[in-house]
Amino acid sequence: MIKTWKDQARLEGILTVLGGGMRLANLANRSFREKAAERHGIAEIRTEDRCVSRRFAVSHGALSSCRGSDPGPDFAIVYRDAATAVRIMLQGSQAAAMQAITEGKMRVEGDLEFGMWFTELLQATGDLMKKPREMFRG
Repeated sequence: MIKTWKDQARLEGILTVLGGGMRLANLANRSFREKAAERHGIAEIRTEDRCVSRRFAVSHGALSSCRGSDPGPDFAIVYRDAATAVRIMLQGSQAAAMQAITEGKMRVEGDLEFGMWFTELLQATGDLMKKPREMFRG
């Protein structure tokens, strides 16, 4: 029970930081901002039981993120549980995500074209957060 709560808190923290990182990258990095302006829609990252859920709205280059679930997101990444989500997100690789999908620990729902674009935006955010100097270039 305590481990579950800790994993949920860790996932909430990761998603909150990711949302903030996306907003910062959008403000500070021209190439990221151009990528964000390509599409609009709502993406969501959540656990199956929706104990942890965060939605990301992209609208004509503006980004916002808030806690909670959307009744009809354009795309969703759904993890079996918070522990699985934390493990996969911290690995930060497509191979880990593909393995989780194969094993039934993760699934994607909705518009896959929008989803691929959104996951590219997530990856760009992660890359910029790992190299903060790059955040303010481009």
